[in-house]
Amino acid sequence: MITGSNFLTDLSSDFAKLLINGDNHDVIIEAGEGENRREFRVHSLILCTRSTYFRTTLSKNWLRKEKGVIAFKKPNILSNIFEILLKYLYTGLIDLDILQGTDLLRLLVATEELDLQKLNAHIQTHMISNQTEFIQENAIDSLQTVIQYKKCTILKDFCMDIICKEPKLLFGSSKFYSLNESILKLFLKQDDLAMEELDIWQYLLKWGLAQMENKINVDNVTNWTLENFEQLEEILHDYIPLIRWFHISPKDFWHIIGQNLDPETPPNTGEVQPIRCPPSNSCLIGEKHFALISSWIDKKPKNFYNFKTKPHSFELLFRASKNNFDIKTFHQLCDNKGPTIMISKSKYNDKLIGGYNPLNLKAYGSGIDTWTECSDSFIFHFPIPDSINSAQIARVKDPQYAVSYRTNAGPSFGSGWDLTIEIGKVMRCNLISSYPGISDFITAGTTLSLDEYEIFKVVKK
Repeated sequence: MITGSNFLTDLSSDFAKLLINGDNHDVIIEAGEGENRREFRVHSLILCTRSTYFRTTLSKNWLRKEKGVIAFKKPNILSNIFEILLKYLYTGLIDLDILQGTDLLRLLVATEELDLQKLNAHIQTHMISNQTEFIQENAIDSLQTVIQYKKCTILKDFCMDIICKEPKLLFGSSKFYSLNESILKLFLKQDDLAMEELDIWQYLLKWGLAQMENKINVDNVTNWTLENFEQLEEILHDYIPLIRWFHISPKDFWHIIGQNLDPETPPNTGEVQPIRCPPSNSCLIGEKHFALISSWIDKKPKNFYNFKTKPHSFELLFRASKNNFDIKTFHQLCDNKGPTIMISKSKYNDKLIGGYNPLNLKAYGSGIDTWTECSDSFIFHFPIPDSINSAQIARVKDPQYAVSYRTNAGPSFGSGWDLTIEIGKVMRCNLISSYPGISDFITAGTTLSLDEYEIFKVVKK
């Protein structure tokens, strides 16, 4: 007698053969439509044992039978997706790694319909762990898919979290103007939507105008008719109370509506909604960029961290435009704060160049310009600001002069200097020595006029 042995692999293999050859089948299911249509010869005993959906459906009296074989159609599930589910039902096996994001979403929807709860939850967690980039790039479509189904809350919450942290994914998309009303309302209720309240109002106004029968210009209200105003009010009626007017500055509020206020109207003293979660505090990059920078800091592969798993937080210390690009203020706010990240934007294009200093920003010796040794610093480049796919990194190759402290200049890297920000809103690459990799995106002798630069303190969580 054999004891303690496990023959589940053999059992699974035998059931897979049964599905393939269809011996003694008593059900024919036609999945898909048109060229995608395909028939599957299956067994009611297995389907009813493994799925409550089939247990209920196959007991219906209205099902058509031919010579004792039940026949019905599932045109709304693609045949390749249905085949994957049948293999899972027969063998208990499924390989999600071979599927791309779009097919995973289709598979997820199918598990919802067939009430395969464990597989449903498994697909959601798999997508969050392995398809983060796909979800970020297709956040709106993913959300509009999963929000229809009660059991897809894991992925729905993840999509919501991504968009709340990166509102441009939604509000900056052309798809925003055709967004489902319930989804828009859902976001307007979020406390962690990382946008300024004034920006939320302006996007809501544009969305409302896009829903109107006749397209009108928001910048020229003097040409609006009374009917235009009434129609817009009707569209936005349920959304206006969701704007947190108390968190719009008095000046901006007056610009929006002040001249139309009735001085006799008493103030609303009802409950004031809390201020929303502040944005990433960068006007140049978003959470996905910070996640990539975290991966670089820890010398991990490019997409090792996402916005949820990144082990660093980034605290804004200095924004040049708000401090008149003043070098003295830069040092007051950024010296002796520990590791820092610098991010800059050129005035004449959208390219972003930055650098990581893992040390304290302080005088590293005597004199106006001093250097110190470091092996972990790097310079980076985002040629397309909204994308991390084309990001470039140049790690230090001459550690002796990795980072520099300049009393009369901003953040500086390299021996002479590979990159330095100076008085007059300019960034210079005088020569390329300590970071030879930067030659891929900047040439020696280059001077760039800056539109903005920011400094962030890097904090290990």
